[in-house]
Amino acid sequence: MKKIFAISLALILALALVVPALASDGPESRTVDTLAEVGGEGDNSPYICAKWETPDHYPELDNTQVNPVPGDMRTVKFYVVVGDTNGIQDVDAVYIKVYHPDQSFKFQLDAFRPTWTVIPWGGMIDMDGDCTPDTVLDLALDQLEAECRITYGFDPVRQAKMNLSTLKYDLSHNKQFLVELVGYFHYHQPCGMYKVEALVTDGHGGLGTLINYLKYESIVALRIDFSQINFQTVNPNEFNILYGDEDLMTPTKPTIQNIGNDPSMILLHASVMVGEQHFKEITTFDAYMRGGYIVFEACNPTIITDGYGPVMLPPCTPTQIDFSVHPSEFVLPDMYRGTMTITILHFGG
Repeated sequence: MKKIFAISLALILALALVVPALASDGPESRTVDTLAEVGGEGDNSPYICAKWETPDHYPELDNTQVNPVPGDMRTVKFYVVVGDTNGIQDVDAVYIKVYHPDQSFKFQLDAFRPTWTVIPWGGMIDMDGDCTPDTVLDLALDQLEAECRITYGFDPVRQAKMNLSTLKYDLSHNKQFLVELVGYFHYHQPCGMYKVEALVTDGHGGLGTLINYLKYESIVALRIDFSQINFQTVNPNEFNILYGDEDLMTPTKPTIQNIGNDPSMILLHASVMVGEQHFKEITTFDAYMRGGYIVFEACNPTIITDGYGPVMLPPCTPTQIDFSVHPSEFVLPDMYRGTMTITILHFGG
């Protein structure tokens, strides 16, 4: 009986301890600790908000189109806006990889902290691609947007695709920053759509990427090393040939070169060669190039062909061209003068 009473008393005492905690005159609150370990970042830690290229030679068209410089290189600038979920101070490098239209690798550009070129919000960027900054970033972004040249990425902080207003806000408030990288396209690089892949890395091995495309336009352009075709002394009723060579430094031996990036055809247009004293005329000529041979009359523009059609002049290759003149048997001794117009055209059209 004493044992049962002792258990009952212990139970009553336990209940007495609990009841006051449940009864309160006002709101009850408790403070607990919060814990989080930062680390183990995923691939989306650094990210690319937007990217574009300059110059654009056809602003009336969407996206970016770049014309080659005949016989030279075109400067192309790549602009990449980057951010990081841990803050932009965590970003350590930006890369550009460019691929030919056949997807083969062309080149890579690298920008490392602290030697990279960062354009501040109030800074200027090169809209014309001529290596001279000429447009304040704020205004440049409006122009780029109007021409549909900005490729936007996904913003993991907002969980939404970037847009112009957000991009401007983040750049002006140092939440993101703009990196400029400079590359070069040689004139004979093939025309077509070039893939441009931008990559950003941070100090923890995170990686962000964004891809867009630019169009490298098709051109053909002509270089020759001669200012005249001097047949010297020629004989009537014979083929009088002036042979060329493949050396662009020998003007007495004709050489032609396609300094564009597309195969081309050559069209020849000779005027009548007229004698200075007797006014007799030479009207028949011929030309030979890369296996193609044609005989043509003055004032009759003619494309150099072979048995299969127009002869192709490839880009970037100095090529020998031979000319000959055919004075008739009725031509009198004299000095004869005329012109030869050499025109380069896209192959097949």
